[in-house]
Amino acid sequence: MTMHDNDTTPIMAGRWWRHRLQGTGLSWLQDTSYCLIDHGLVCAFVERWHEETSSFHLPFGEMTVTLDDVSCLLHLPIDGMLLSHEAITRDDAVEWMVEQLGSDPSESLVEVTRTKGAHCRFSYLRRIFKERMLEQLALETEHGVTQEVRRLLDQAVRVYLLYLVRITLFTDKSATIVDVDYLRYFRDLELVAGYSWGAATLAHLYRELNKVARWNCGQVSGYLTLLQV
Repeated sequence: MTMHDNDTTPIMAGRWWRHRLQGTGLSWLQDTSYCLIDHGLVCAFVERWHEETSSFHLPFGEMTVTLDDVSCLLHLPIDGMLLSHEAITRDDAVEWMVEQLGSDPSESLVEVTRTKGAHCRFSYLRRIFKERMLEQLALETEHGVTQEVRRLLDQAVRVYLLYLVRITLFTDKSATIVDVDYLRYFRDLELVAGYSWGAATLAHLYRELNKVARWNCGQVSGYLTLLQV
């Protein structure tokens, strides 16, 4: 599922959107994902993964995905502040969605209730993304670039980044929900580029490979584009 449609795509083509996303250091993620994953290739790698060495044991020797690979292939920062991903409560999730995404409190409560945790659905993110984009466009057309317009733009950027990192860097086995606790990294958009996204991505991929290498796990997650390329 994509975030944009015929109404929001022209707005996202604007200079302000490109500039804002580039400033986060995550804009490359829009262009570095495969739409289709070669499951046979991924399975072949997974079967040769050894948790003890964090590497693939292949006929010609050992190899692994490195930080340099992450930096070169995804153009993500590998230096900077480390991501400290701690679970939050449903009440925290509601508060963060209201403060950072401009969500309605009652709608936020419905989301964490329906998803049974500090999560929200992709469909909800898509709806409020469109709302923020169209709201700011209407206000800018009538009043110019005001503080309220900038606030709505920032909310739209946070919604998009929350969706983007969930479908790329930190994919899991859920196909419909997003962890709201990633918003901790988007509270101040000026600081987003200062995080070591590359290191967090690689650590997440290693952890998921360790899980799927065990006999009782039948699915793999993580940013599989890194394996395919």
